Amino acid sequence: MLAKPPRAALESRALWLANAALVALIAGATPQIASAKDATAETALTAAADDAAAEAAAAEEAERNGNAILVMARNRQERLEDVPIPISVLGAETLQQQRVLTIADISQRAPGLTATTPNARRTGVSLRGIGKTSGNDNMEAAVGVIVDDVFLGHVGMTYQDFTDLAQVEILRGPQGTLLGKNTSLGVIRYTSKAPSFAPEASLELEGGLSQPAFRARGSFSDALAPDLLAFRASFFVDKQDGDIFNTNPAVGGRWHEQNRYGGRVQLLLEPADNFSLRLNADFAETNENSNTKPFMVDPATLNDGSVRGTTYSTRLARSYFGGYQPTIGSWNTIDIDEALPLVTRNYGGSAVATWDVGALEIKSITAARWFYFNATNDQEQTRFAISRSGTLVTTQQLSQELRFTGDVTDSIDYQAGIYLMRIETDSNGRSRFGPDAGAFFATHAQYAALNTPAGWELLQASLAGTRSVTNQHPISNSQAVFAQANWKLTDRATLTAGIRYTREQKTSTITRTIGREDGSPLVSTGNATADAIRATQLNTPYATVIGEPIDDGAFAWLINPSYQLADDVLLYASASGGGKSGAVAFDNNGTRRNVAPEETTDFEFGIKGQLFGRVLQFNANLYHTQVRNYQAVTNIADPTAATGFSSVLGNIPKLRAQGVELDAALTPFDGLTINFGGAYNDATYSDWANATCPRSFPSSVVSCDNTGRQIVGAPKWTGILGFNFEREIGSSGLSLYAWGNNTYRSSHNLEQLLSPYGWQGAYHLTDAGAGVITEIGGVRTQIGIAAKNLFDVHYTTSVNDFSNNAPVGFDGIGPRRQISAVVRASF
Repeated sequence: MLAKPPRAALESRALWLANAALVALIAGATPQIASAKDATAETALTAAADDAAAEAAAAEEAERNGNAILVMARNRQERLEDVPIPISVLGAETLQQQRVLTIADISQRAPGLTATTPNARRTGVSLRGIGKTSGNDNMEAAVGVIVDDVFLGHVGMTYQDFTDLAQVEILRGPQGTLLGKNTSLGVIRYTSKAPSFAPEASLELEGGLSQPAFRARGSFSDALAPDLLAFRASFFVDKQDGDIFNTNPAVGGRWHEQNRYGGRVQLLLEPADNFSLRLNADFAETNENSNTKPFMVDPATLNDGSVRGTTYSTRLARSYFGGYQPTIGSWNTIDIDEALPLVTRNYGGSAVATWDVGALEIKSITAARWFYFNATNDQEQTRFAISRSGTLVTTQQLSQELRFTGDVTDSIDYQAGIYLMRIETDSNGRSRFGPDAGAFFATHAQYAALNTPAGWELLQASLAGTRSVTNQHPISNSQAVFAQANWKLTDRATLTAGIRYTREQKTSTITRTIGREDGSPLVSTGNATADAIRATQLNTPYATVIGEPIDDGAFAWLINPSYQLADDVLLYASASGGGKSGAVAFDNNGTRRNVAPEETTDFEFGIKGQLFGRVLQFNANLYHTQVRNYQAVTNIADPTAATGFSSVLGNIPKLRAQGVELDAALTPFDGLTINFGGAYNDATYSDWANATCPRSFPSSVVSCDNTGRQIVGAPKWTGILGFNFEREIGSSGLSLYAWGNNTYRSSHNLEQLLSPYGWQGAYHLTDAGAGVITEIGGVRTQIGIAAKNLFDVHYTTSVNDFSNNAPVGFDGIGPRRQISAVVRASF
């Protein structure tokens, strides 16, 4: 954005011109001069008056834009209050000062946004309670994430610290006509700070006070060739000890840690006033002991009071395990020996070229991204060598977008373009079994048959050193054309309309192999019971199954009228439709069973703007969203099954979310901003009569009716209250600062089948900080203390129901209290 002159200078210029006009008027009235210079005086008066009016208008526009929050929600820079979309915005100062680094952090500051982040592959981002609910690599997200104009095709690409950001925008409601595929519920849009032609640098160091931690973030930008080529380089390091202790003396260590680093390099080439090329390369890695499930409960009975025959606890109570007591109900300890650090890598590059040819701006966005994920988990989380499992995922994405922006007439402007993307994933689900697996996985009858010294050897031989690998290889190609136009009907009324057509081709294959880890063939143990234990856990191998290919098209559309009630107040409404593409999928036994596309229809009505001399900035909106064929685990009719139903990844017929959202900021005086907002979200399954029942139901209940129940992971009430304060102490050059943010979520169920054990109670999360700021010699230095989860609240964002082999697991436990000392310098 071009720098604008200060209002005082513009006002002085306008007054000078007005004075000149007055002098010309007086001169023209003098008889000696008037007879000869009437025409000249009149011309001077008219010109001066026109100049004065123009300068005054420029001053007013400068003031309006100078105080405005500018967003790129519609791929162009606009004032927030002029965009007829419900948007939450986090600026660079808030992101930096409050340590907003991850999607989980952002979810504490934007109404309607929730995030589940147990690991990269199982990351789920939801708006209004609706989003991706499965770790299946064939499925795509319904809430899009865009970083520097590049759409991220795999949700795991969001699992990283984002630093050196200019802004984050959270757009609620379908955004599919302009902002890419699979954005039927909304978009999170990240914008990095751009290279600068003037020197600019920052360095921040952070040390843990409540527990050992070290974080560093820095950036530097300058011109390589004046007014032609600039660069920007940034990095981050994020290390913190885990808050869960491994009690196994043979392994020990702390888990639930942070161990992350990464960087970004950018080049900005501006060879002419109307052309720019921005090149970006970035890399981020996590390598941390983090993927654990502290177990909360292992019920002994079902909901009808009947006793469970085989449980996690009864398996470990067998004499083979010598009276071992598993860790149940602890937030702070685990007892494992099989897990390895979880590794995630995200890296890629992009080239963004912008050419302004006058009546038309052309923008090309070429990008490639790669994602790597390697999980090796202790499946049953004991100190015995039972089962090690996890998925190895590699993903490659290539994309090309070409946009055209211009004006048809003085009252109609448009954007149009094409979008191409290819994403290919290779996913390997792996299970490896140790010598204690047979004694754990045997049924009670099988264990009783082999519960002798000789039998224990057969129990060990049944599974020791064996493995099972299931490979899937989904490929998706997508092509889209889109257009959106704004028609200014009057000075205050505008109609926005858009349409997008997307065509996709999808394929996938699945293969399961079993064998021994050393590559040797499986041979019989010589005992039928031991062989039966092996067969149950290794499942049946099968050769490559080619999935049923998808070649389908879909439309996204938008009708969005708005009316400016005042210069800084906008009333808007919208009706829109979009969707999320289907998936080539398989049942666990390799049977082909595709998942149908989701279809979303959304209605919004809102008002936004600034009031009371721009003391109050607000955005309030009502919404009603319907989703058909929601992709999730559900029951389907299956005549081959004994119960008549099979539980598979499929489609829930219908759900809807409706409610009200508020996002506002109050600035009662210079130096203090109070942020407040929240949401009431009535999100229910409007048609889910054949739901898979939770494990707590007896097997005689083959299907459950969840119609009318609140959607998984959707708190009905959310509240956000925060503040930022900065005030100089006299004229000392020393300033005090303080900030805080509190987020409230009402109780909600986090288990995918709405298990009674899946409830997360209502809770508050509070972050806060304070310190001093000095500015000496052009260097701004900040020294302070920052705290996350100040009151050390225990909470989780994901719950796994119990099974015959596992208790209820809380695998999305949030970080415990973190208090740090922070030093930051910038110029």
